[in-house]
Amino acid sequence: MGLSDFIGTWTNKSGNILEIKPFSKIALKVNFISGQTGHPVIREFYENNKSVDMEAELDFYESSLGIELWEKGKGFQLVLLYDQIDLNSGSTAIRLAPGLSQYLNSNLTEQYGHLFYPLEYYERL
Repeated sequence: MGLSDFIGTWTNKSGNILEIKPFSKIALKVNFISGQTGHPVIREFYENNKSVDMEAELDFYESSLGIELWEKGKGFQLVLLYDQIDLNSGSTAIRLAPGLSQYLNSNLTEQYGHLFYPLEYYERL
């Protein structure tokens, strides 16, 4: 598994969209589009930047992607676990399982995590 496995456009049942694009050999850029508004969210905690061209890197084990929602090493991340799940039809499918992670001295997840909800599986379009 590698960066290329995450590249593409992904959506969840609530209409949130992740556009994941190559950036370098070790990083990706991610756009988050809200299913509620159809637009990137405004990150007031980060000088009102929109949720576009956010930096993302694979974890050490290359099984999840950490998307920086603020500056690297600050605030919090949207984490996407590359997951193979069983579907009701008896087949399997690749999905991205989202979660939020924050740095030790941060409380941004509690304050602003709702901007990236709901945390539902994403499937590739």
